Amino acid sequence: MNTSLKTLVKGTNAEFVCYRDGDLWYRVTGTSINFEFPIPISDTGTGIFPASLKAITLMRWIRKHLDRIENYE
Repeated sequence: MNTSLKTLVKGTNAEFVCYRDGDLWYRVTGTSINFEFPIPISDTGTGIFPASLKAITLMRWIRKHLDRIENYE
């Protein structure tokens, strides 16, 4: 995948998709790229994770998943 972190977070939103196996899954919207990423529940602490928010606020987890994908290829 040749997608930059900047492309995924600049002027985009993240929408909650589902909860599965201990992860909250979000999808980046506002770009032509379909990118979904997990947020481990163990990583959330006392944070509030609404159904929709600016993608840049979730950049930490977007970056982690992007790195995982790039290292896998």
